[in-house]
Amino acid sequence: MASLYTVYLDESGTHADSDAAVVAGFVSNVTQWEAFSQGWQQVLTDSNLDYFHMSDFENRTGQFSGWQEDARRDVLNKLLSIIHDHTFWNIGCIVLRQSFDSILSSAVKQICGDAYGAAALSCWRHLGEILKEVDGWMDCSMEAGAKGSGALQLIFQEDSKISEWRNNHRILVLSFRDKRAYLPLQAADMLAYELYKQSARQFGKETRPTRYPLERLGGNKHKWVYLQEAHLREFNEDLTRQLGLQ
Repeated sequence: MASLYTVYLDESGTHADSDAAVVAGFVSNVTQWEAFSQGWQQVLTDSNLDYFHMSDFENRTGQFSGWQEDARRDVLNKLLSIIHDHTFWNIGCIVLRQSFDSILSSAVKQICGDAYGAAALSCWRHLGEILKEVDGWMDCSMEAGAKGSGALQLIFQEDSKISEWRNNHRILVLSFRDKRAYLPLQAADMLAYELYKQSARQFGKETRPTRYPLERLGGNKHKWVYLQEAHLREFNEDLTRQLGLQ
């Protein structure tokens, strides 16, 4: 009997001057997500937080303005432990905008929309490969309001009718949720932010060591895909073939 998982994905690097677009998140089941949400909400309540947003946390803005370092580290470690205890694995796909612009065909770009769309489609594809290995399928939730989310919804509606695409991606339901209301998306926000920061190291623009949160998140089973030129060419060829593009 096939297993059902729930995947929560968020994005980073979608601002205009970003060098890379990232889509990333976590995989677990309904039971574990319920326990995750209880623990996450308790940390928020104890810390007088309405929600957790990694950019605000890192830059000490919004709710985190004026926080002392000990308090910041305490909250971060608690949230990282909840992620570790209640998720099975995590996924992240990173696309350089310059490579996206230069390598993908016009037809594929029309399908993807932009580098965010390519990162999201790559995440779906790699998640499908993982789920094939465990005979699993997924319900996929992504952040509502992200630029390109409408295009992804249309892609899913049309391409999920194609048996090869459906079997390769293994998505049963695609939904777009409010990150403030759906706590697992706040964890996905943390991972997406950290992988965006890591992309500068991966692509040779940063020499400082890997950041602490990403080191902790890497302790779980994970697949982080930095789409270099060869990967994007393969992605372009596969999508062209699967969808019958010219």
